[in-house]
Amino acid sequence: MNKIVAFDVETPNFNNNRICSIGIAVIENGDITQSYYYLINPECAFDYRNIKIHGIRPEDVADAPTFPKIWNMIDTLLRTNLVIAHNATFDLGVLRKTLQAYGINESSISYVDTLAIANLMIKEIENYKLSTLCKSLDISLDHHNACSDSLACAKILCRLLNDGAELDRHIESYSLDTIISPTKTYMPFQLNANNQALLTLNDILSDITYDNILMEAEGYYLQEWMDENSALKGNYPYDKIYSTLASALADGILEKAELDYMLKLFKQIIDPVNENVCDCKKIDIIGKNICLSGEFDCGSKSDVNEKLISYGACIHTTITKKTDILIVGGKGNFAWSSENYGNKVKKALEMQEKGINILLIREADLFAVLEE
Repeated sequence: MNKIVAFDVETPNFNNNRICSIGIAVIENGDITQSYYYLINPECAFDYRNIKIHGIRPEDVADAPTFPKIWNMIDTLLRTNLVIAHNATFDLGVLRKTLQAYGINESSISYVDTLAIANLMIKEIENYKLSTLCKSLDISLDHHNACSDSLACAKILCRLLNDGAELDRHIESYSLDTIISPTKTYMPFQLNANNQALLTLNDILSDITYDNILMEAEGYYLQEWMDENSALKGNYPYDKIYSTLASALADGILEKAELDYMLKLFKQIIDPVNENVCDCKKIDIIGKNICLSGEFDCGSKSDVNEKLISYGACIHTTITKKTDILIVGGKGNFAWSSENYGNKVKKALEMQEKGINILLIREADLFAVLEE
């Protein structure tokens, strides 16, 4: 790797799976030698909050090249050199999802996160946001302009290297493999503002737990996002995450045990159906109040209802305090409020938090037991 390539992306909407601008700064032998800035037509809708953040409007990119054309120009630069970014898993996560959206197959990128290194090396600072670090280090910044952000990231790394940062200790690999699930397509017009924001939260949790390691800097970043999206208070899983973070950060330190606990919690929140389902090696559904969520592999909901009734179950269309079991269909649902679950699962989890015992069971697991 002869060069170090800093990059930053801006996104058009809550989904964070398209790019409307990208900035790149190249470091060679400790000096910034090149910088690039591209406006990109994301071929999707813009959300007003994103426009408010970066100022890019649909008309600004109407005649801009699409992502595949830009990727053909920059892919070798990013794939063959060490990549850096500030809070790198976010930018890399957006890149991965954009590649997936266009069906572009790539393997992996070697990267370093300047947020993580700064957290280790720079003390007595309010936080490690890019804007805060730039102010502390007297680095000019036009925040959320991808060109300015990537240049600032490069300048921060140069300062850290001059102060003795050892890059080899911080290099990680990020997989860009395309994994397309045709049954989990996001339909933005079906989601209200809160569900869009909760989907963004789910994406953030996915990105920071992707490598099965939760870093202190990622915890601080998540806290910042939670503070900026306090309108979500009262919604699961916002309250659970917020209270857990607040408790862990009460002493200003995120210890390994706290990070490990939050990693487990966040993974459960990302995919509660797989992480929270009961181990139903034996289960009796006679007289139990059962509700269904999603679409089912074994037939329509009416078919499933008839089958469960034949086993003696009582079927209900909504989750209540009297619900005993929520069965989650194997096909998922286009209208689910998150990538992995919908409002019924969310409500069941909220009720579990209040001490109401509702079992979550996968369709395949339940019928395997019943058929035995």
